[in-house]
Amino acid sequence: MSQSLTWWRGLVVASIVLCIVFAVSASGQDKRSGTVFATVDFQKISNEYKAKQAVETDLANMQARFQGRLTRRAEMPCLSEEEHVQLDALREKDSTAQTADDKKKIADFETKGGKLSEELQTLRQKKDLSDTEKKRLQELEAALVRTQQRYAALKDELEGKIREYGVSKSEALMKEIRAAIAKVAEQRGVAIVFNSEVALYAGVDITQPVLGELNKK
Repeated sequence: MSQSLTWWRGLVVASIVLCIVFAVSASGQDKRSGTVFATVDFQKISNEYKAKQAVETDLANMQARFQGRLTRRAEMPCLSEEEHVQLDALREKDSTAQTADDKKKIADFETKGGKLSEELQTLRQKKDLSDTEKKRLQELEAALVRTQQRYAALKDELEGKIREYGVSKSEALMKEIRAAIAKVAEQRGVAIVFNSEVALYAGVDITQPVLGELNKK
């Protein structure tokens, strides 16, 4: 889970670099007598594009929320999945929206989870178990196995959601960036725009006008 945000940032940077290696045609045809070139600092756009920053914040929040679900299952493996789902919903409520009843339920679930884990450890360490204790140990061990299996499946599921979100948002951001470059370039009579890292100098730098177009939304 901790690698998901790094993966997303890498995806955005890779998309940006790829976009400019192939260059961006503003209007399809040059409206001026000669070919006019310009450059864009995509690193600056990547750092200062407010919509991208908002997506990164959303992604970090999503990752923290999902990690919380996994952590709770690891720390309280003897709770049922139904109980964990209820606890997830309560924990993921905005703190200002949590009622006194919500907080009591959270405390009750966490207390129960802690006691069940302690009970499991106590029974595992006891040498001579009664038939009742043996049955109870089997129940707790079975609950532990179910949670471990669910943990693995849930981890894959949540990481898949983060990847899907990252790809979708990356494509949307790149579409908006291309459109802003095309608009600014056409307004200024520019035919082709290059990444400033690829072409150190190729006419006017239109980075700031492009950022202005992107961030005015």
